[in-house]
Amino acid sequence: MFKTVILLIIFIFIFPLNLFSQQVSQRKSEVVRKTILDFKDELKLNEEQVRSIKKIIDEFEVKNEGLFQKVSVLDKELKELLEKEGELSEIKKKVREIFSLRAEMVFNEIEAGRKIDKVLNKEQKERWKQIRRGNIKKEGG
Repeated sequence: MFKTVILLIIFIFIFPLNLFSQQVSQRKSEVVRKTILDFKDELKLNEEQVRSIKKIIDEFEVKNEGLFQKVSVLDKELKELLEKEGELSEIKKKVREIFSLRAEMVFNEIEAGRKIDKVLNKEQKERWKQIRRGNIKKEGG
């Protein structure tokens, strides 16, 4: 069980969650993310692809918004428990709830990314991989 928790922590905090978005800037704790739709010209997405991808992203955001709110509440509760040296059993319960919800959020992002991949053609998929990795070669240079 301990190994599973450690692997989950590593998966959630170490691996980037940029399956269909690219971090752009960071203000305090807010992360502004560009989606694949911000690169529609570079990817040469047609209108049908744009509509399909927008629908996938909207569904993803709706799913994860509720989960994010729950995690925020649980994070505050966990912090309070830790500050007042609460019962270990309660701390353990909160940690498990938080990581369960975060795992669900990660899965939702993976699922959305795969749905988006199905909308793209081979060339667009390759170009999107390059964009996510930051390996965009500027035209003319």
